[in-house]
Amino acid sequence: MANKSTYNAGFVAALKREWLHYKQRSAEIFFSLIILILSMVVVTWIFSSGVLRDIPIAVVNNDGSSISRAYIRMLDASPQLRIAETMASSTQARALLDTAAVYAVVVIPKDFSQSLKLGRQTTIFAWHSAQFLTVSGVISKSLREVTGTLSAAIKISSLQERGESSIEAKVNFSPIQAELRTLFNPFQNYQYFLIAGLLPAMLQVFVMIWSVYLVGKEYQDNTSAQWLATGHNIYNALLAKVLPLFFLSSVIGLACLLYLFGIAGWPINGSLSLLIIAWELMIAAYIVLGLLFAAFARQLATALSVAVFFTAPAFAYAGVTFPQQSMPLLAELWAYLLPVRSLLRLQIEQAELGTTVQHSLPELFILLSFVLLPLPFAIKRLKLRCETS
Repeated sequence: MANKSTYNAGFVAALKREWLHYKQRSAEIFFSLIILILSMVVVTWIFSSGVLRDIPIAVVNNDGSSISRAYIRMLDASPQLRIAETMASSTQARALLDTAAVYAVVVIPKDFSQSLKLGRQTTIFAWHSAQFLTVSGVISKSLREVTGTLSAAIKISSLQERGESSIEAKVNFSPIQAELRTLFNPFQNYQYFLIAGLLPAMLQVFVMIWSVYLVGKEYQDNTSAQWLATGHNIYNALLAKVLPLFFLSSVIGLACLLYLFGIAGWPINGSLSLLIIAWELMIAAYIVLGLLFAAFARQLATALSVAVFFTAPAFAYAGVTFPQQSMPLLAELWAYLLPVRSLLRLQIEQAELGTTVQHSLPELFILLSFVLLPLPFAIKRLKLRCETS
């Protein structure tokens, strides 16, 4: 009973000490939280439209016929495209492309309508920069759709003029049809995989850097022995150290989920409870990893640098924007060392795919292992450094 009372007293004393430190560092904490929250708000606002619309392009109409003008109107009517300039010179249009004033230049050849009337094949040229990979893909798809629609209309009209019915003309023009059915994210909304991935990716940077800082500062200021003595043991000292960080991070994480699946109204086809548990485990995992880095790095600056190097590019390795199976072996192995990768995989499974809880349990266990496996090594090393400092 006495041991339990001593344990509780040590934890309360350590927690009061941490509260005093938080008050002394209130400006640092405030600005860190403001930067994180503002960054999340800005990212959410940037991708709030969800889909790319009105991408500016230029058109060079060397034909000037009614058919070419109809084609231009079809391009402008496409939701993804906007005719920013209609020019007579390919050189001028190319200059706009080089300065990124437009993202593509469509060139209609001089003999466009005449070739169509004579039944000859003609080619519409389009210049676009693949440096802007996403924009380039949307433009290419829209151009193919518009050009294919016009081409089909002309061909079907030609077959009807030869005496075929509209149904026969459509069948003869395209006897085989491909029907693609998008099961998940059918509107190709960038919010569903960018915002939902970037928010936890930003949170994990904050969590790990702060956990490294909170513990590393004790060693830097030579107060680690006092820290350990206040808590009576390493467990009280560590729990009091990370509990406020875990609470703040959990509030931010739950606010993200509330916005995504509450205010924004995103559908969740699986278990929201499992997703909440996964977010909490991710936060705990990065706290433990931060403790591990702070325990084994001799200098705080070194631990912070390693933490930034570990977390900053995590989103790129999470397999959301680039498939993990196509990464080099080293990059693929690195991806498995990131807790956020397991969280995002579970989030996609539960929010979009609607898989069963049992199917997502392996990712949950991986997140749990990020907490349980490094923790004993971190505790042992931190205790040793406190006792020898």
